[in-house]
Amino acid sequence: MVYTAMTFGDWNTMVVSNRLLDFSKLVGFEGMVNRSVRYCSYTSKVEFISWDESFKKVYEQLDRFTPTRKEYRKRRVTNLYWGEDEWMLFYAFNSLRKRVAPVLREIKVTYETYTKWMKTLEDYCTIHTGFYPGGYENYSCYCFLFFTDFEESVKSLFSLFPTTSFTMELDKQLLVFTYMTSPKVKRNLFCLLYDMETKRMIKGFRQAVVLFHSQSKERE
Repeated sequence: MVYTAMTFGDWNTMVVSNRLLDFSKLVGFEGMVNRSVRYCSYTSKVEFISWDESFKKVYEQLDRFTPTRKEYRKRRVTNLYWGEDEWMLFYAFNSLRKRVAPVLREIKVTYETYTKWMKTLEDYCTIHTGFYPGGYENYSCYCFLFFTDFEESVKSLFSLFPTTSFTMELDKQLLVFTYMTSPKVKRNLFCLLYDMETKRMIKGFRQAVVLFHSQSKERE
């Protein structure tokens, strides 16, 4: 397991794994909402504006939307040829400010391997930066699984919010994590989702609230 989350809504468990897993073997397993290959992930670049102003911009863009033709999906896949040493380096340097020599001595990886691994990071890794005014802990994380032929249009709408949304491309769906504060903002968000459906930007959606999550520090 690379990532696990407990949620409340249309599903109650969400995981990212580095290989296929047979969840039907789990005691109490009832069914699966979705299972897909995860492709590229994106974080939106946001500006410091109010929620009211952001929803105004969102609806201006939604009003201009016309479902004239499907957007072409181009999934980018990069094969990752890392061995055990490279994965140890990946988890050991989870903080970019660590001093190199002490870490290499601790995990017993050579400096030559480290320098070769560093050259691969631009192809295999990225850094996602989030913006959450007032503090990340003050926000509720809502997760939406969208069924849509207009992924770029959906991404563009969520990029207009004053907090950073995190988007995952799946095989045939789009998974979006967005962060809300007040009940008023949450009501406006769900009204927006049904308006997106009315405009045929999305065919439908499933939703859940993330209660807590964790990310593995070691490779399975």
